[in-house]
Amino acid sequence: MPNLPSICLRFLFFIYGFLLIFLTPACKPDLDQVEQEDSLLVTIKIEGQGNVTPTSGTYKFNQSLDFSATAAPGYYFDRWIGFGETVESAQYEWVVTHDLMLTARFLPLPELTNEVIQYDPKKIDPHPVFMIENGGTTAYLTAKTGERLQTWNFDSKLGNDLEMLSDGSLLGLFKPDEVSFSFGGYGGILKKFDLEGVLVWDYEVNSKTELLHHDFEVLPNGNMLLLVWEAFTEIEAKAIGFKGVGPIYLEKLVEWNPDTQEVVWQWRSVEHLIQEEDSTASNFGVVAEHPEKINLNYHENENGDLMHANGLYYDPERDVIFVSANFYSEVWVVPHQYDTATTTGPQGDLVFRFGNPDAYQGSGLRLFYNNHHPTLVEHDPETKGNFLIYMNGSKEEQSVVYEFELPQQFESDPADWRTPEVVWSFTNPDLFFGRISGSFRLPNGNTLICEGDFGYWEVTPEGEVVWKYRVEKNVWRGYVYPNK
Repeated sequence: MPNLPSICLRFLFFIYGFLLIFLTPACKPDLDQVEQEDSLLVTIKIEGQGNVTPTSGTYKFNQSLDFSATAAPGYYFDRWIGFGETVESAQYEWVVTHDLMLTARFLPLPELTNEVIQYDPKKIDPHPVFMIENGGTTAYLTAKTGERLQTWNFDSKLGNDLEMLSDGSLLGLFKPDEVSFSFGGYGGILKKFDLEGVLVWDYEVNSKTELLHHDFEVLPNGNMLLLVWEAFTEIEAKAIGFKGVGPIYLEKLVEWNPDTQEVVWQWRSVEHLIQEEDSTASNFGVVAEHPEKINLNYHENENGDLMHANGLYYDPERDVIFVSANFYSEVWVVPHQYDTATTTGPQGDLVFRFGNPDAYQGSGLRLFYNNHHPTLVEHDPETKGNFLIYMNGSKEEQSVVYEFELPQQFESDPADWRTPEVVWSFTNPDLFFGRISGSFRLPNGNTLICEGDFGYWEVTPEGEVVWKYRVEKNVWRGYVYPNK
């Protein structure tokens, strides 16, 4: 029989064990630590042809993976499928938090013609380009792959601008068989063709004193806004203060109604001149004191083509016309909101101008050295109403496309005029042509650039070139549709 001390000792050990089992807090595993140590499975599938890093495998919780997709020749990377969101960038960082089933999709590049020398299928605007041979007899609607979707051939040479209307009909300037005078970009006849290529109507301005040239605009009311050279004899030129010799040719704008066949509005630059040569002439004055007027003697040209306007753009919001005055290396803003049938004189003076303060003996930085194709941004809501122009860059042999933010309204006092803010520009060592050319803001926000002797560029807002197309003949401009 056990003695009493032995029994007590055993009882104490029993109580001690009981307390260890039931009263000591349970030691549970650290779940976060377990998750961090666990391996998670990443499975990668490839559609098309290309390579992906990293490859399929197991990775630790919270490990950062830098995925990278590289397309095989003839393919391009389209997107990742599996991240839970649309990811189109070929590089993407992802933190491992769960098993992942990931697909890298590669698509075959379309077949490209030899004219396409750069092509990014993910960043280009998909609309085809309407290409206009400069002074030629042909125009093309061309896909970004280089495929010609439609070709138009004409019996007479283009007088530069040609546009496709919303119904698919064509409107363009053409050269007549004979003219009394001409310079680069001359036309003479405005023609409209229907979908079948049948002439609907034409309008000719071609005489010893007047000639259509370069550009036109279709106004919201259906009327045509046209550029016209207006000829003045040497005697007439001297009478208005011209210091050179020979006849001169100044700019005139006309609005023509195709229904009534009548000119319903006009603006004559001769009525808005200033000069310091002849104090007896009515337009004599101090050039620097009148920026709203055009210095007749700013540019001398032995052939008499003093201004050589080459582009028009109508702004319905302000009811003004932007005129690209090439030989003045600036843009003139001409008011349209007055009746020229009953009003002449200062009401038609410029309401704004920019690009070259030297043209009116003003101050400030000169930006333009010849320019073409004034346009306003139409499609992008963030930049809608901004002004685009192709600056040929004849001084440095370097072309630049500028985008300006224009003032909401133009100051009535010319002393308050300032060059608008440049909000975007693009140039490249390979971008230069001293004539023709132009730029156009595309629906996706990219900019289409026509380099007249090369062809076309498409650049992103970040300045990345995503498409280049080389042409055999010089091209006037390029449009995409919808245009406006």
